[in-house]
Amino acid sequence: MISQGRILLLDSSLLMLPVSGKRVRINLEDSLRRVSEGMHLAVLESTIKELKWLKNSRKGKKRLAADFALEFIRRMKIPIIPVDPLIEKKVKNFAKEKKGWEVSDEILLKMAEKLNAAVATTDMALKNRLQEVGIPVYYLRGKKWIYVSRESV
Repeated sequence: MISQGRILLLDSSLLMLPVSGKRVRINLEDSLRRVSEGMHLAVLESTIKELKWLKNSRKGKKRLAADFALEFIRRMKIPIIPVDPLIEKKVKNFAKEKKGWEVSDEILLKMAEKLNAAVATTDMALKNRLQEVGIPVYYLRGKKWIYVSRESV
């Protein structure tokens, strides 16, 4: 577990990017080192569950991308943060009206609020939601990192 300092939570979309089939070629490890600037990288337990589900239920590039992401997390020894059970329960109850993939995004948003963490993502819908509630966001546009601070909202 991370004891002190700012946390940068990694979204599954970012972790899967190098193998996702998008035209962006990126060295994820170097890129994350540059953008984190002393923050502690971490993933949520719910992100791990989402990646495992994608690895076991999808085919082709999605499956390969999820497998890559899980291996990357293991190799980089990125800490996994447990999800607050109350947040998970609340989001899952609300999720009956939403599609499955949005559940992970909502849990990520709520946990980022609770942990006062920033989020790194390539998902523009998630970026917009995070921005709306004032969570600092790092996202990729092409090969360039763009930071959106709380004050930019």
